[in-house]
Formats: sequence, structure tokens, C-alpha cells
Amino acid sequence: MDEGSSRIYWIFTVIILILLALFFAMCETAFASVSRNRMKTMADKGDSRAKKALHVLDHFDTAITTILICTNIVHIAAASVVTVNVTRIWGISAVTISTIITTLAVFFFGEMLPKSIARKYCDSISLSTAGILSLLMTVLSPVSWILTKIGNAAASLTKGDGDVSVTEEELYDIIEDMTEEGSLDEEQGDLISSALQFQDVIVGSVLTSRVDLVAIDVNTPQEEILDLIRRENHSRIPVYEGTVDHIIGILQIRKYIKEYLKNDKITDIRSLLDKPYFVYQTTKIDDLLNQMSNEKMNIAVVLDEYGGTLGIITVEDILEELVGEIWDEDDDAQENIIELPDGSYSVNADDLVTDVLDELHLDYNEEQEEEIENKIMSELAFEAFSEIPKEGDSFRFMNMLITVQIMQQNRIIRLKVRVLPEEDEEGGDQK
Repeated sequence: MDEGSSRIYWIFTVIILILLALFFAMCETAFASVSRNRMKTMADKGDSRAKKALHVLDHFDTAITTILICTNIVHIAAASVVTVNVTRIWGISAVTISTIITTLAVFFFGEMLPKSIARKYCDSISLSTAGILSLLMTVLSPVSWILTKIGNAAASLTKGDGDVSVTEEELYDIIEDMTEEGSLDEEQGDLISSALQFQDVIVGSVLTSRVDLVAIDVNTPQEEILDLIRRENHSRIPVYEGTVDHIIGILQIRKYIKEYLKNDKITDIRSLLDKPYFVYQTTKIDDLLNQMSNEKMNIAVVLDEYGGTLGIITVEDILEELVGEIWDEDDDAQENIIELPDGSYSVNADDLVTDVLDELHLDYNEEQEEEIENKIMSELAFEAFSEIPKEGDSFRFMNMLITVQIMQQNRIIRLKVRVLPEEDEEGGDQK
């Protein structure tokens, strides 16, 4: 082989080695970046390449070891070929320059460029390279096994850091990514997010408030009790003595009707009452659900910090916080957020502020979320005024103009919300 052919041969060899370095760098980054759930979805649909990619991801440690072995072989081979041939042709004095040039070429074409490409096209590259990488993993499995054992033995000599756990924020990001990728539909994503938030919700934020409470005095005449049963669609009614702050039991309507049909006259309902179950407003609803389940209770009376009755909470209230509104044939349909002809919205005052912001597609940062977490719209409104507001009174919050729309006995029932243009966001309260 003449000098010219020899030079072309080793230059071609170096180019091939750099291309191989490019291939292995792309494999490493692509499989480190690709979504396993997306590959599993494709594999479940019968994509053979996705099945191979899933195999690589399931044995990712072995895949990384195989890639590192191949990458080091290619890098060492490229450096050796260049050094030998440069020394033979130009002498030892040219080795330093050739080493610098080779290092830069391998770094750019064999590391930086392919990894940048692989991050952008991780799906297609993973699918394209999975077959070859699986084959290399099988061929080099003995070497990978030996090196893995040596590495594990060396690692066992040091204490190391504790187990890495996933933070709640990271879990939310994972759920959001899976929803955007299509691995979860929107309803499934919302359900999982609700489950994560479930443990932080307190009774005070989901109860039926005292002003909406349907209750009867223990001395209420039979006719009035029957009339109340006809008007209301409740299966259980709290019973108090003297004042609603002194609840003495829970009356099951079914038990009362059964007794009424049997005796036709009920003079004292005390013997029909179930023992009331009391809970404080600061109790977490996940703890309460376990307690009510163990006690076989369907309803609990919520107390404030002074021991007075704040409201009631049912198992249905708790489950609705997890899975959303539960409707039955006795419920009256009510739209919480209604778009008005002028482009504003009529909002239920009992809605959470975060729910309203999400429904209106308004962004808020983490600091704002902490401020309004578990806060309802009426609470936000009362905080904005120095006195009890009247219908028509307005205030600004974030980029919304919020107006009191309906009041009943000093209680806000509905609010009118108008989203302000960005240039109108600045400004104080208007009353």
C-alpha cells in the first residue's frame, strides 16, 4: 500500500470512529431523555421498535454500561490511530497538535453535537437505535456484568447519600408531562392531582356552613318535622337542644319514617337519635375519612375554636373533594361559573379562588397560590372590604375586577368577575 492510499485509509478510519462516537453519544442522551410511558404506549399498540426501546429502558443500567464500554473503545481507538499515523508521517513533534485537533473533533462531533440532536429527537432516535443497542447489550453482557460487579463492590466501600425521594412538586410535573404526552387523559391527571392534594385539605374548607345547615330542635312538633322532611332532600338531619351550638344527635329520616308508620305518633325523638360525631375545622379530611369509616359514621358536626357549631361535613363532601361533584337524582343542578353577555362571569361565592382562576385561564405564581390556597371567593371579598359590602361594591384582585352581585342576610351568594386587560391590572380597590 503506497503512502497516499495509507493516509486516506487511516483518515477514513478516524472518521468512522468519530461517527461511531456520535452514534453512542446519541444513544446515551436519547434513552436518558425519552419518556418510558410514551414508549410503553407505542409498544402496547404493537410497535416492534418501541418494544425494543422499552427493553433497553427496562435494563437501562446495562445499556449505559454497554454504551460507556463502546464509547471508550472508540475514543481510545481514534486517539491511537491518529497518534501512530501522525508520528509515522510527521514525526513526534506533530503529536501535540494532532492530539488537540483530535480532542476538539471528538468533543464536538462525538459528544456535544450528537447529544444536542438527541435531546431534541429523543423519540425517533431511541426507536431507530434500540435494535443495534439491544444486540450490543447481549454481545457485551459478560463484560458489562464484570464491570458492574467491580463498580458495585467499589461503591459499597463508601456510605453514600440517603435514598433519593421524589418531591411533591416533581410529582405534579410528572403528572403534567404524562397528561401532555397522552399517557394520561385530563380526567385521570386531575384525579391523581386531587389525590396528592387530598392530604392537605382541612375540614373547614369543604364543610356545609352553619348558615346553610338544615337542623331541628329536639322539641319540634311532629307536623313540623314531617313538613321539613317533605321540603328537604336529606337522609340525616342534625338535632339540637335550645341552640344549634348544642347538637345532641343525628336523626335518620328513614328511621323516623319507619317509627311514624308504626306508631303514627312520635312525642319524643331522643330515642331515635344517633350519637353525634364532633370534629374540629382544622382536621385533615383524609384523617377524618378514616375515622368516619372506622366509626361507621356518615356525617360529622364541625366545631370552631370556641366549641360552637361551624357546620357539618359528610362522607360525600370528602369524596367530592377527591373525585369531583357527585350528583344524584335529588340534587339541583347549579352552574358555579356562568359567562354573561358582556363577557364577564357570574361566580358562586363558595367556589375556591384557585378554581375560578383556573377556569378563567388566569395564571398565578407560587407565592400567590400560597396566599389563596383553600380560600373561597366570598372570603377573598370580605377581606377586601373594611365593612360588610353591598350589592354593586367592587374590588380588584390580580387582573380581575370583582363585584358583589347577590347578597342575602349579609352573606355573599354570587360575585361578578370581569377579567381586565393587562394594561388595566394596576390599581387599588374600588367600592
